[in-house]
Amino acid sequence: MHTLAGTRQALADLMVWNSVEEQGEAMTLMIHHLHALGPAGSAPFFAPPRHEYLIPENVSEKLTLAYQREALRICHDE
Repeated sequence: MHTLAGTRQALADLMVWNSVEEQGEAMTLMIHHLHALGPAGSAPFFAPPRHEYLIPENVSEKLTLAYQREALRICHDE
């Protein structure tokens, strides 16, 4: 299965914790157990956490200056 390293490790941990030897079996069990929870019960597992990124003030200032310079260049070229 093609996934990021963290996801592969999480699956490997789940398999060890539950004595499951094959990835396909682990995936099948997880899918059936999630399905048994129904729409509302399974929904939290499909709501990944979102990360908030705040642009630091010094970076924001540099981006603003670069944007203004580019706008001036475009106006000057036309």
